[in-house]
Amino acid sequence: MSRASASFGTLLGQKYELRQRIGVGAMGLVYEAARVDGGDAVAIKVLQQHLVDDPAVLARFKREAHATEGLSDPHLVQVKDFQCNPDEPPFLVMELLHGQTLRLLLKQQGPMPVARAAALALQTLSALGTAHRAGVIHRDIKPDNLFVTSTEAGETVKVLDFGVARLVHEDDASAVGAEAGAWVGTPSFMAPEQVRCLPVDARADLYSLGACVYQMVTGRQPIDVADTVALFSAIVERVPPLATELRPEVPEEFSRLLAKALHKNPAERFTSAEEMARALAPWAVAAPTQVEADLAPARTDEAEPEAVTLVENPAPEPVASPPPRRRTSLRKRLLFVGATVVGLGVGVALWL
Repeated sequence: MSRASASFGTLLGQKYELRQRIGVGAMGLVYEAARVDGGDAVAIKVLQQHLVDDPAVLARFKREAHATEGLSDPHLVQVKDFQCNPDEPPFLVMELLHGQTLRLLLKQQGPMPVARAAALALQTLSALGTAHRAGVIHRDIKPDNLFVTSTEAGETVKVLDFGVARLVHEDDASAVGAEAGAWVGTPSFMAPEQVRCLPVDARADLYSLGACVYQMVTGRQPIDVADTVALFSAIVERVPPLATELRPEVPEEFSRLLAKALHKNPAERFTSAEEMARALAPWAVAAPTQVEADLAPARTDEAEPEAVTLVENPAPEPVASPPPRRRTSLRKRLLFVGATVVGLGVGVALWL
């Protein structure tokens, strides 16, 4: 088999048989694959044919494989294997996910409630916090790299593609992409310092996540300019409108939280994923999931939550006592009328 080719039925690494193609990215084609040893099905990203001999691309591909090595978080996609053999294309083996990217979800469903957006953001912050504590900066957080899976238990986010991640112990010259003097990341979601090719830290990822959440609740990117050059300038200089100005359903307090995440000056943003998570947590209470919404019409026990609430919070006893109060009021009126009649009788007798 040629190193530069892979297709349905190809056996990679002597143990992964490619099945259906499930995705296409800038660098690779993603396949569902079966393990010949009978293990669970996996997803395999195979480097595209025209890129296999590009050293910079290969370096990025290796970075994606190894950036999160040894990290454990339920919201980081699990990388199982990486091979770069002389007789086959380089490939990356990951856990197989069933769902869709946040970009496709927003395209299909439009803006989502604040509670749901906050819940998805909290999961993303869990992954970013784990990576940041290990010294890994993602540098390309965007809706395409946030994968949402849904079950009856709820929604789960997985952070994908650490191909342009920067390790904090690296100098900028050795970081992927910097050697070519190129912007690294996706312009619409890049922090201003990233656009200016300055060194970045965890706060750049928090800016990018803030831009994702802004789009989740408004349906629009915070800086939405078609021309790339003008976009770079706008990211550095233009302050986006508060989310509540674009969608009145978004509370102003939540809009200001996003404004903090999107501040031009990194020093004015959240200092860590943990700090941003603490700020978002109150907004994620009772976040609805799409699965729950889909199941709701078919449920026959919808009244059960209310019944539980009534049992746990019984009405206070005084509420059941209006009848005695009405009888007391009637008695007072009768006494008043009687007193009035007696008074009139006494008055008439005296006058006579």
